[in-house]
Amino acid sequence: MTGTVSRRALLFALGGVGLLAGCDDDHATWHGAGDLTGDSRPGDAASADVTDSASPLVVPPANPPQPGVCPPPPGVEQKPGGPQYSLPCHGTDIALTVDDGPDPTYTPKMLALLAQQGIRATFCMIGRSAAAHPDLVKRVLAGGHHIANHTFSHPMNIAKMPAGTVHTEIARATDAIAKAAGGGYRPTLFRSPGGAWSSTVLGQCSALGLHPLDWSVDPRDWSRPGVQHIVTTIMKQTHPGSIILEHDGGGNREQTLTALGIVLPKLRDAGYTFAQP
Repeated sequence: MTGTVSRRALLFALGGVGLLAGCDDDHATWHGAGDLTGDSRPGDAASADVTDSASPLVVPPANPPQPGVCPPPPGVEQKPGGPQYSLPCHGTDIALTVDDGPDPTYTPKMLALLAQQGIRATFCMIGRSAAAHPDLVKRVLAGGHHIANHTFSHPMNIAKMPAGTVHTEIARATDAIAKAAGGGYRPTLFRSPGGAWSSTVLGQCSALGLHPLDWSVDPRDWSRPGVQHIVTTIMKQTHPGSIILEHDGGGNREQTLTALGIVLPKLRDAGYTFAQP
């Protein structure tokens, strides 16, 4: 399967691209997350549970990176106070983010792959999963990776929740991750499930001292669309500044691991540098 992924979102007015100072209630928007089980936004097209054919995998060439030239994601404009869709434009930096873990089967495999490639990522962890697998939380940190708060229970309707419920979801996740990590570690980034942002979500994020993190490249790997689709989407959509969304939790992630095993070295060979938000 080939093709690229389209995005549908209510977006921010034009603003600077860069690491955001925090969540600002005055610049909120949201994406109507619906009942999705993964972190893609509704309207992003990809088939689910695709079994790759016996045809040879086609790996598109990477977009040649130009240092300091960071095309904005199509249709996405950032504004200070809103979610961070891209990295600050520096060299050929891109970022890999890994959501919905930790998972006892796939997080160790993801860590092994990243160690092999010498890449440090940001793991957006669900609080209850972190509490259940503190050993994996520690292993992620020991590998030099960052951990972001991804709520305690991953409610896809978070944008419709009242402030008190949102506050509890975020605060419980921070506490669970901190307890599992030990050593005084506390996350400083927050990713809303499904990219669902509202004035309430952003306000509670700000109140809890977290920066809002989104993404710009989404192959919808959580839906198992086939290795070909994941590979094609990442290779065609990645540019300097891109934040790539992948998953190590929430289901079978063999397609994700296979695809990343292909694209990560290709991107590095093309001149991209992996950084962290």
